[in-house]
Amino acid sequence: MKTTKNKVVSLFLCAVLFFLLVFAVAIYSYAAETLTLEQAVDTALRNNPGLKAADAQIDIARAGVLRSASGFLPRVTVSETYSKTNNPLMVFGTKLDQEIVTPQDFDVNVMNHPDPISNYNTRFAVAQPVFNGGREYLGVRMAKLSRDASVRDRERAKQETVYDVIKAYYGLLLAKEAHKVALQSFQTSAGNVKLAEARYRAGAVLQSDLLRAKVQHAEVKEMASRTENGIRLATASLNFAMGVPQSTEYVVDDSLSVREARTDMNLLIEEASARRPDLLSTELNRRNAETGIGQARADYLPSLNLTGQVDWNSSNIAEADAKSWAVMAVLQWNLFDGLVTKSKVREAIASAQKMKALEEQTRSSVQLQVRQAFYNLSASLDRIAATASSVQEAEEGLRIVQKRYEVGMTNFVDVLGAETALIRARNNALLALYDNNISHAELELATGTL
Repeated sequence: MKTTKNKVVSLFLCAVLFFLLVFAVAIYSYAAETLTLEQAVDTALRNNPGLKAADAQIDIARAGVLRSASGFLPRVTVSETYSKTNNPLMVFGTKLDQEIVTPQDFDVNVMNHPDPISNYNTRFAVAQPVFNGGREYLGVRMAKLSRDASVRDRERAKQETVYDVIKAYYGLLLAKEAHKVALQSFQTSAGNVKLAEARYRAGAVLQSDLLRAKVQHAEVKEMASRTENGIRLATASLNFAMGVPQSTEYVVDDSLSVREARTDMNLLIEEASARRPDLLSTELNRRNAETGIGQARADYLPSLNLTGQVDWNSSNIAEADAKSWAVMAVLQWNLFDGLVTKSKVREAIASAQKMKALEEQTRSSVQLQVRQAFYNLSASLDRIAATASSVQEAEEGLRIVQKRYEVGMTNFVDVLGAETALIRARNNALLALYDNNISHAELELATGTL
């Protein structure tokens, strides 16, 4: 009767634990969001701080275009100036401005020792550039090139962000698959421990076989712990790439699959040369620097500007006792400025040469990146084919060695060696598949199509 009661209690406890486990899994599944690669990329494009900084840089460049275009427009100003003086020349001039000069003001004593006078000057002025050696036109052109380069830089930043998310997402898939491999190896290792225990109890082997099996089992258990921690780190890395809190949990149901490679590398290089945003940005910066040579040489040319102004002068504020106007045309030609313009021209030429060299370097680097990604992708396909067969061979090899050990035809060292070979084969196959996916993304990044 007591035994029956204990069985009932045990069954009840098991049922309670089962329902608690189901409830915990349900709560976790509800709390954790299911995440696809497309959703991860969309999240990063909305939240990534680097892209926000690139957007701000575009706004800065657009403001530069507006500022440069202002060189074609007139400057309109209104000013109010108050002055008080007893300086003889200024006093007489102020009276002229206020149109209050009288014959008594020409008295020598009055002119030499005038009473202080106050003046409120209201001025409305307009200055219109007419010709400044083409500086305004060249300035607008350079600002537009800088703006277009910022747009290309933003496109490249977007592609790099997408690549970082893809790499982090695949890294999470790799961590999960590695954990599965570790759990499989843990089961295999546990089976070998049972096999060694059975042989040891039967007196067929020494205790050293059992100890070796337990050591191997502990190492595999430690590997499972490492891979579980790898999942946590991979999740944090993915959250970082997406620009969300790193403690966010996700359910990722995706899996790594084989990515095929395009066969014509020369076409890929041509595509990269035509589409890579950073290469196009470098080209725009080189053109900008070449335009800067013309802007520097503009200082050799004369400039012509028109100005006009209207003045109201009064001894009291907000009054208009006297009104005058003036129109001026100013032609200026800098015949010698101490070699300042010559040094600016040389500096602009050197900057253009520098940008040309950087463009050539970037173009060569792009070609190398395409080649590396292409070769890595091709090699990963060969590795996938090789590791797929090696896993099957390692599994069969372990099965055979275990059977032989059961009947005493081999030693336990061979069993451990076969188990280690199987773990290595499974990890190599997983890494080959991961490298294949990463190389495929790198190739798209290298060609500017990501």
